Amino acid sequence: MALRRSRILNLGLPALISQGSIALWGVISIFIARQLPDDAYAAYAVSRSVEMFAGLIGGGFVLQALLKLGSEKPGSQTSVAANTSILVTMGFSVTVAAMLLLFGNYLYAFFPDIQLQGVSPVLALVVITGSMSQIPRNLLLTGFSTRRVMWADMLSFLIRGGIVGWLIWTGSLTGVIQVLRATVFANLAAFSLNAWSARKLFNPGAGVSREALKRVMKFATYSLGTSLAGFIYTRTDILMLGKMASPSDVAAYSASRALASVAVIISAAANMVLLPTISRDWTSGLKTTVMRHTMKAVGIVQLIQFPFVVALVVFPKQIIDMVYQGKYAENWPILAILGGLSLVQPFGSIFSTAGAAMGRPQFSFWSIILSALVNVGMNIMLIPSMGGVGAALATVAAMIAGTVAVVVLSASHWKNEMVHR
Repeated sequence: MALRRSRILNLGLPALISQGSIALWGVISIFIARQLPDDAYAAYAVSRSVEMFAGLIGGGFVLQALLKLGSEKPGSQTSVAANTSILVTMGFSVTVAAMLLLFGNYLYAFFPDIQLQGVSPVLALVVITGSMSQIPRNLLLTGFSTRRVMWADMLSFLIRGGIVGWLIWTGSLTGVIQVLRATVFANLAAFSLNAWSARKLFNPGAGVSREALKRVMKFATYSLGTSLAGFIYTRTDILMLGKMASPSDVAAYSASRALASVAVIISAAANMVLLPTISRDWTSGLKTTVMRHTMKAVGIVQLIQFPFVVALVVFPKQIIDMVYQGKYAENWPILAILGGLSLVQPFGSIFSTAGAAMGRPQFSFWSIILSALVNVGMNIMLIPSMGGVGAALATVAAMIAGTVAVVVLSASHWKNEMVHR
């Protein structure tokens, strides 16, 4: 029991603190929403969605392959796979950054009512520096070095949060570009610390290979499909509101999402530990532990987030009125809907991670495709008449559909493996 408690403290607590830095950024985002006028905050919300998409296709989808393949049994093949993942990640990162520079005008034209001028060059820097910082970060996670990752994440938050916080405090924050520049500085600092901490994990002498490239791209392809579809069903609401509704609607909906998303980061903390743990157990023949690890992770996440979720569901009007000083008080139903959905999210997120760790990333891919189709269809139907509430209801339907699918698929695969051992 003492050993288990020690493992939780050594791995889980630093992971939770790392994700806690993201939660703290969510708090700063609340102050951003309070300071910026609706049109500027709408530009911030849309730019954040574009940033996430660019980071994803700019090598972010390969990072899960790095974490999965780098966590397998130590050996030369694992090192080759890790090197190949790193090379592929940077290749995609540079390509997407170049596309942002070359085709930025198309982005501005797609959102004519949102002031995005000048965002593309800074987004390109965010993509490249983000990939640079995430590569050594994921290498550290393959070795369960969550404590070292925690320090880099905290440093990143202190720099980005410090710059933006100072701008807010002095009344100098005027738009999204200032926030993106702060993100670039934070990424560079995190890269420096992560790269130093992971210096002994780099093994360039192992080289790369065509076989490793096939393995990386096979896993990364499912990861890309899953992530793209996941982006569609988690960010389509913002992008479609930006296209089909007014900037004030986008701002109000984004403000509610910022509050509700605080609970979601707890699942991300669990996944930081869960993926390498299950991957190593699965490839080492310890398959019986998988479902125990998975359900324990779900239970811990639910236990931690439950009081917060209850507050969002029972007192949404009071919370949004207090946090935003009455600015978005009429949108409290959106907060209640998205807050309640936080109880469903851990099942889908953690079982997706378990499926990927068992070598079945396609489970997550299939479930997310289902979610994306449901979400897009319902957004098209509901946003014109219901605005942000319609977008929230579409997200609920999509997440429930995807969660049921991935839980059934992952649990069934594990049971079949147990039967045929």
